[in-house]
Amino acid sequence: MMKSSDSFFRGHPSYFHQEVIPVLRKLEGIRKKLRNKIVLVYALIGVLVATCLLVAPRVPLSFSILIVLSMSLVTLTYGLQSYSLSSDYTQQFKAQLIASIVRFFDKSLHYEPEGYVLESKFAASGLFQTIPDRYRGEDKVYGLLGQTKIEFSEILAEYKSRNTNSDGDWQDSWITIFEGLFFVGDFNKHIKGTTVVLPDVAERLFGGFGKWIQNIRKIGWHPELITLEDPEFEKYFVVYGDDQTEARYILTPNLMERILSFRKRTGHDIYLSFCRQNVYVAISSSYNMFEPKIFETLLSKKLVKSYVEDMKMAVGVVEELNLNRRIWTKD
Repeated sequence: MMKSSDSFFRGHPSYFHQEVIPVLRKLEGIRKKLRNKIVLVYALIGVLVATCLLVAPRVPLSFSILIVLSMSLVTLTYGLQSYSLSSDYTQQFKAQLIASIVRFFDKSLHYEPEGYVLESKFAASGLFQTIPDRYRGEDKVYGLLGQTKIEFSEILAEYKSRNTNSDGDWQDSWITIFEGLFFVGDFNKHIKGTTVVLPDVAERLFGGFGKWIQNIRKIGWHPELITLEDPEFEKYFVVYGDDQTEARYILTPNLMERILSFRKRTGHDIYLSFCRQNVYVAISSSYNMFEPKIFETLLSKKLVKSYVEDMKMAVGVVEELNLNRRIWTKD
């Protein structure tokens, strides 16, 4: 049974008071210094702009240039100091606070702030047909959760689009393929085919006409539309696969109910695929989960709870999909 976010704060002493509060107090001092530096930089920029607009025109050119250059140098110096302090703060924040939250859920889990799920695994999922031209991520967590081997991280995958503008010049733009949390877990069964579960926008928007759209959008190696006897599930998801029997064997009524519940609770679009021995889950979100707040105090249960809830959602995929229930054996 996965630990609840409430248990993070309960007990005498609680994990929050015993393990986290000492870390927060140390980080809070760094945060305040960083906040003050940033406020000072913005103030200097304001003074610099005011000087250029009001003072410079009233004094000799050489003197106004000297004033502007001097103030620009001071602003740049404080700006570089702020950047350095911000980088140091982020590193310590993740290495100490986020790592502590990860350990709360399971001490066997490992956390790499700059790590991410490999692009080869992203491609192996079969969830997205476009090959990324740019792929990056952060905040990788991996290890054994119960009996299930997992890894997940935040991912941003993009492709480059080249078009011509009204003047006939080429313009490049980056189009997002996927942004959010990408999860890989052991399904404990060697699956012969591939079953893909995608958000069903067409069904929700167009009803019966959406089903017709589903049938004509068979792309890549998703050759067959899998029709399941669950109208509520099909309002949110469309299923493709290369083996009708295996798809129904994987997507049991209980598993569909769990996927649907997870989708409704998170409020995010969810993509799933079952391929070989793995289940892949992509939870779409533009929200950067584990980044520190600079202008909010860290000595707040509400703020810390938001990080705990983010981690709970990520590791909760194992429980939501009942992956620790060893009802199957690998071939």
